[in-house]
Amino acid sequence: MNTDAFEQQASRLRALALKASAQAGADADTAQDIAQETMIRLWQMRDDPRLCNPDGYAATIARHLTLNHLRRKQPIHIDERHTSAQTSPSPLDIMVQSEEEQWLRQRIRDLPPTQHTILHMRQVELRTNAQIAAFLGIKETSVSTLLSKARRQLLEQIRQQRER
Repeated sequence: MNTDAFEQQASRLRALALKASAQAGADADTAQDIAQETMIRLWQMRDDPRLCNPDGYAATIARHLTLNHLRRKQPIHIDERHTSAQTSPSPLDIMVQSEEEQWLRQRIRDLPPTQHTILHMRQVELRTNAQIAAFLGIKETSVSTLLSKARRQLLEQIRQQRER
């Protein structure tokens, strides 16, 4: 499928991915994210001769991504729920933690785009370096280097923040 054909079908394929993700159990926001990820994967496959049925691929990719997302959710153990209810943090602790999380999110957003993408794929999506390398079309050693660089940069910024 050439670029023009892909662009003509993109909105329909995205709608199919969104529907498949929702049917597989994703909430609205997650379904949007999964539809976007599906479109990225389809775009990367657009020149692949095996992409003769893009509708089927869109639905299948979205379903698999949704199932993977749902599997990654960590269950809350009964003991943890009971403990957290007994030792609830103070309003000040909640505010400080919220500010720290916001500060860290901004530092992560400020990373160069490739480092940000690799860090997200590794830490949030729990992909291996080999999977990231295949997805981005780069060498596995480059993934390791960029991931290490991003982590070092964030660690240094955290240290500087704590010294203040």
